[in-house]
Amino acid sequence: MRLIELAVEKKRSQMMQTAFKTGLTSVETVRLSQELDEMLNVFIPPHHEEHQNNQPKPKKK
Repeated sequence: MRLIELAVEKKRSQMMQTAFKTGLTSVETVRLSQELDEMLNVFIPPHHEEHQNNQPKPKKK
């Protein structure tokens, strides 16, 4: 696993542990979630978003 992936997993683990202890909407959990979001925004390659946009969209009823 690359160093970046390890850092993301560590932050995710911190966030989950904090959420279990303090709740999903606690200040600390939200802060860690925002930090994780920032990390993912930086580390996810741009082509990943294009790949998601090319996925078939669910049909509306």
